[in-house]
Amino acid sequence: MRRELLTPIPLSELEELAKRAGADVKLTLLGKSGRNGIVLNRVLIEGPEEDVGRFMEKLRLARAGG
Repeated sequence: MRRELLTPIPLSELEELAKRAGADVKLTLLGKSGRNGIVLNRVLIEGPEEDVGRFMEKLRLARAGG
C-alpha cells in the first residue's frame, strides 16, 4: 500500500513514530512546500496495509495529544 502525507512533522520524528508503532513501513521524503509560512514535508508511506494503518493511527494519536 502507498499513501502520501503532507505534514509539518520532520521525517526523523515520523520514523520514530513508525518504530514505536511497530509498523514495518518505508518513509520517503518527496519534497517540501510552504503554506502560510509553514514548511510542509511531502512524505510517501509504503508498506503492508495493516502496518500503514497502524502507523497512521499512532500518528493521529500522537498529534492529538493521545
